[in-house]
Amino acid sequence: MRLNRLCGILFLLIGSKCMAQNDTLTLKRCVEICIENNLSLKNKQKDVRIAKVGLSENRNRLLPTIQAFANFSHNVEPATSVSDGSGISAMSGVDVPYMVNKGLDFQTTGGFQLMMPLYNQTLYSSIQLAKRLSDISQASYEKAKEDITIEVAKLYYLAQTTFKQTQLIETNIVRLEELKNITTAFYDNDMALQVDVQRVNINLENLRTQLTNAQAAYEQQLNLLRYMLDWSPETPIWLSSLDTQIDSQSVHLHIGLSSNLYELQLLDMQSDVLERQRKMVNQGYIPSLSLVGGTSWMAYTDKFKNYFHSHPSNKWYNYTYWGLQLNVPIFDGFAKRDKARKIKIQQMQMKTTIEDTEKKLQTQYRNQLNDWYNNVRNAERQQENFRLAENVYLVTAEQYREGVASMSDLLQDEMRMTEAQNGYISALYKYMVSELSLLKLTGQLNSITE
Repeated sequence: MRLNRLCGILFLLIGSKCMAQNDTLTLKRCVEICIENNLSLKNKQKDVRIAKVGLSENRNRLLPTIQAFANFSHNVEPATSVSDGSGISAMSGVDVPYMVNKGLDFQTTGGFQLMMPLYNQTLYSSIQLAKRLSDISQASYEKAKEDITIEVAKLYYLAQTTFKQTQLIETNIVRLEELKNITTAFYDNDMALQVDVQRVNINLENLRTQLTNAQAAYEQQLNLLRYMLDWSPETPIWLSSLDTQIDSQSVHLHIGLSSNLYELQLLDMQSDVLERQRKMVNQGYIPSLSLVGGTSWMAYTDKFKNYFHSHPSNKWYNYTYWGLQLNVPIFDGFAKRDKARKIKIQQMQMKTTIEDTEKKLQTQYRNQLNDWYNNVRNAERQQENFRLAENVYLVTAEQYREGVASMSDLLQDEMRMTEAQNGYISALYKYMVSELSLLKLTGQLNSITE
C-alpha cells in the first residue's frame, strides 16, 4: 500500500514537472488547431475552391472562343455533281443538256473559327447562379467550422471535468489511506475491530477502481482530441484547469435567437438558387445573339504525291467570313414548361422547410434557455452539496479520531461525499454544455475562443 502511495505521489510530481515544461492547450488554441488541421474541414475548403472555379468557368463563357481545325479526306469514290449545261451550250453553240463534274480523290481543309456571345440572358443568369452556389459553399464551410468548434468544446469540457474528477478521487484516496492507518493503529491497540479495517480497505479499493476508470476515460478523451487536431497519438496534451465559476447572471445569453444562424442562411440561399433557376428556365425563351467568324484554306488534288511537289492542282483556296448568329427558340417539346413547374414545387417545399426550421429553432432556443437555467441551479446546488458533504466528512473523521464517531458513520459520510463529488462534476459539465448550445443559438459562439 505504501508503495502504491509513493508511486502516486511520484506520478503527480512528474506530471507537474512535465506540465510546467510544456504549453497548456487552451480551448481557443485547440479550436484554432482543429480548424487548421481537421481533415473534414479541409475537404470543405476544397468544396469552396471548386465552387469558385465553377464561377470563373461560367464567367469565361462570355469570352470569345477560337478554335483551329484541319481535315484530310481520301475520297475512294469521289462525289459526282450534275448541273444544267445550258450555259455552256449558249457559249459554245453546241447543245449540252447536262454537265457532269466529278470530284478529286484527295481534299485538305484547315483554318480558324471564332464565336463570341453578344447577348445571352441565360448565360448571364448562370453566372449569378454560380456566384450564389459559391456563397452556399462558403456558408457550408463556416457551418462546418461552427460544428467542429462545438464538438471540440464539448470534448474539451468533458476532458476537463474528467481530469477534475481524477483529482478529487486522488484526494479522497489520500484521506482514506490516512484513515486506514488510523484504523489499523486502533485495531493494533484493541480500539477497533478487524471488520472496520476491512471496510476501509473495501472503500479504498473502490476508490482506486474509480480512479483507474476515470484515468482510462480521460486518456480516451485525449485520444479523441488528438484525432480531431490531427495529432499523432504520442503527442502529449495538457489542458487548462477547469473553471468552476458558475455565472448565473450571464446577460449575453438572453438576447434571443439569432437571425444569422447558418442553418437559416443556407436555407435562404437555397431558396434564392431555386428562384434563379426558375428565372433562367423562363429566360430560355429569349433569343440569343452571337458574333461568328472564321477563315479557312482548302486544297484538292487527284493524286496524293502532288502534295509533295509543285503541281497545278496543288493550290490552296482561301475562304474568310464574319457575321451574326441569332438563335430563336420556338418549340422544345414543353421541356422548359415542365422544368419550371418542377422548380415551382421545389420552391413550395423549401418555403415549408424554412418555416419549419424557424419554428424548430425557436423551440430549441426556449428549451435550451430553460435547460440552462435548470443546469445553473443544479450546478450551484451540487456545488454547495459537495461542500457540505466534505465538511460533514471532515467533522466525522475528526470525531472518529477522538473516538466519538463510529466507523460506519464515517464510511457513510465518505460515500455521501463521493456521490456529491460525482453529482457536482456531472452538473458542472451539463451547465457548460448547455451554455455552449445557447451561445450557438444566440450567434455568440466566437466568445468562447476570444
